[in-house]
Amino acid sequence: MIAAINEAVADVAAPLVVDLSDVVFMDSTGLALLMNARRRVVRLGQGFAIVCPGGPISRVFEIADMVESLRVCPDRDTARLAATQPARA
Repeated sequence: MIAAINEAVADVAAPLVVDLSDVVFMDSTGLALLMNARRRVVRLGQGFAIVCPGGPISRVFEIADMVESLRVCPDRDTARLAATQPARA
């Protein structure tokens, strides 16, 4: 996941949507990686959102209170729309 995120951020030329639909485990390391990716993408002037249907991975974002700041969405269409909205502080 680290290599894929770093590659996507390095080449970002449009809003970035990270799809976690097939992820079965994520801990604080993955959360930190996504927070850092969001920061880097926003700094480059692009939007960022995450696709994460309900379930255990979604719960990680809820517990960390990161659903809004990372723009965690239940599907790709919602995430694409969220990633095009202006960044919040």
